[in-house]
Amino acid sequence: MSLSVLALVPYPVEGASARYRVYQLAGPLEAHGIRLHVRPFFDSAGFAALYRPGAIAAKAWQLARGGARRWAELGRAGRFDLALVHRDVWPFAGDAAVERLASRQPRWVFDFDDAVWLPNVSEANRRFAWLKPTTQYARLAAAAGGVAAGNAWLARWAREQRPGRAPESVEVVPTAVDTSRWASRPRGDGPLRLVWIGSHSTVHYLDPLRPLLPGLFRRHPELELHVVGAHFTCEGVRVIEHAWSLEKEVEVTAACDVGLAPLPDDPWARGKCGLKLLLYMSLGLPAVASSVGVHPEMVRDRITGRLADGPADFVAALDELISDSGARRRLGAAAREDVVARYSLEAVTPKLADLLHRASS
Repeated sequence: MSLSVLALVPYPVEGASARYRVYQLAGPLEAHGIRLHVRPFFDSAGFAALYRPGAIAAKAWQLARGGARRWAELGRAGRFDLALVHRDVWPFAGDAAVERLASRQPRWVFDFDDAVWLPNVSEANRRFAWLKPTTQYARLAAAAGGVAAGNAWLARWAREQRPGRAPESVEVVPTAVDTSRWASRPRGDGPLRLVWIGSHSTVHYLDPLRPLLPGLFRRHPELELHVVGAHFTCEGVRVIEHAWSLEKEVEVTAACDVGLAPLPDDPWARGKCGLKLLLYMSLGLPAVASSVGVHPEMVRDRITGRLADGPADFVAALDELISDSGARRRLGAAAREDVVARYSLEAVTPKLADLLHRASS
């Protein structure tokens, strides 16, 4: 049975969540008889404006443009067999948009990869926190024909919104990695490089390491910290920043030696789905990850990477890997094998395809 699916996403391909959970799956899903028609709320110009400090007039204009497009798309939703809603229907106060979707297309799958029901607003948009939707997510999860949750903790929340519904209608669908693109490549000469990849909204996860990083860099004077997609400085630490680029992200990250995936132990972090960790592992990089949320499911300590309890443990694990090239090679190779087996497009796409087919029937 072939399906025509309207995929509603908040951001264009520049947004990591939509890129990895929807856009990159469009091609692989066609082999399962599913055609995705991806429609972002914000286009590229709107996405760029969204995270600029200030720029209130530009943000209001982009919100109006996106809103007009989305309202029209919802009106045409009945032309499709099913809708796939990634994260939200409307980025701000979206209850009316959920009602419009339900009236035009009552069959949808809700896909999410963060604890979206919790308050979490970027610094650039803190003054607009009151606009964030409060009840939209529970309604999307409750009325969906199926739910694709990025990890088991998120899946438990989704099932709580669906009393009396079959538990299997909520499926854990991890974020997938294109392991043919995120593949290891020859490493050139040069100093040993740590790498962190993320964004301005997540770079604060490096802050707990600040007091300990200078000591690490004194013990290893040739060490570099490469930060992709954000601004980070730390006294006594050689930081090389890289603006994020779809064309360059793999090349920059693959040229490094050890990945960093620190997280605090809080509800928002427990909703995270470990994307940066999977990217490091897919490249064959050993990584140090906080033992929080989904990380212990992804990493087998001292086999496919290192798990750390707290900043001191995190830096101690880095110290060991920096000093042991054999361990770096061994853990990196095992990490790559694990990602291919469990988190590649080939491993994940059938889970989402099966959920979409079940929700459409």
